[in-house]
Amino acid sequence: MAAGEPIAYPSDPGEAGLRLFLQWFGGFYARSTSLEAHEASQSGVHRGVISVGRRWRLAFSLLDTLAADAELPYEAARAAIEQRLDSARLRVGLWVPRGAHLPEGDAALSQLVLQVAGAVDTEDGRQELRRPVSLYLRRQETSGSVMTILGGLGGHWAQFTNRVPGTYYLNALELYRLPVSQDLRDELTERIVLAAGQPEADETQTIPTFDAWTVTPLEAERAYVLGSPKPEDDSQSSALRRNLRALLREAAPTLSLQADAKALVVLGAATYADEEKLSWALRGMDPALYAGYDLLVVIADGLVKPLLKPGRSVLPWDA
Repeated sequence: MAAGEPIAYPSDPGEAGLRLFLQWFGGFYARSTSLEAHEASQSGVHRGVISVGRRWRLAFSLLDTLAADAELPYEAARAAIEQRLDSARLRVGLWVPRGAHLPEGDAALSQLVLQVAGAVDTEDGRQELRRPVSLYLRRQETSGSVMTILGGLGGHWAQFTNRVPGTYYLNALELYRLPVSQDLRDELTERIVLAAGQPEADETQTIPTFDAWTVTPLEAERAYVLGSPKPEDDSQSSALRRNLRALLREAAPTLSLQADAKALVVLGAATYADEEKLSWALRGMDPALYAGYDLLVVIADGLVKPLLKPGRSVLPWDA
């Protein structure tokens, strides 16, 4: 979005990805950066040139894989949240876990704004907002020592095996994302194990906790909400590979631009940065589709992850 242009809702997520890339790039190479040229297609390809240190030119392609998942109700909810964040002057990127329901209604939106404003720092430079949610635990049988889990803790069932006195069902559908902190994760596990041993285990117990969504401060004129309404599954992985191949072909003209170096940035949805599928999808396709780029990074869950980064003194501005 150029300075002085009216703010459109919902945002183009690719703009947020570009802002975050510029912040990472400038900080990593200790150089000033500015956009010389920028154009975006409806399919999600952003192309342009970045001025580096007022001396060098970096041509870039940014592939926004979120565009293919857009659905009208989700986009309307994104727009409402972004407007509220802008009204509160919170210049951030809010990264919504895959498939998570976006808050709607005046009270829920006001609460979300307060949670974004109160987001806490994490050790990797991001922030996390904390949304109060509830887990529901009930013992189904007194035999065994296992727990069946639905929702955001579904992948963690094994840590309860042989630690609970019976067979349990845990409804964690309100929880989409655990905090980054392992200490906070362990504390939640211990509270669930403790609840399983209570005399009222045969009745439904409510365990309060919080859903941790990623927030990244952005050097921008507006707020962005980024995410996908579609949960992670095998069909989504196949669709991601097809979409990436199409976007890479569309971005190919970037490689013919006159520049000192060329960068490929891939933006996508992921509940956790360390579980993103973009890296896996890129490594599984023909390398010739992106072989002409000097720098390759993926952005998911508010984190910039380099996949191809030349050694020190290779790029002209790093010599």
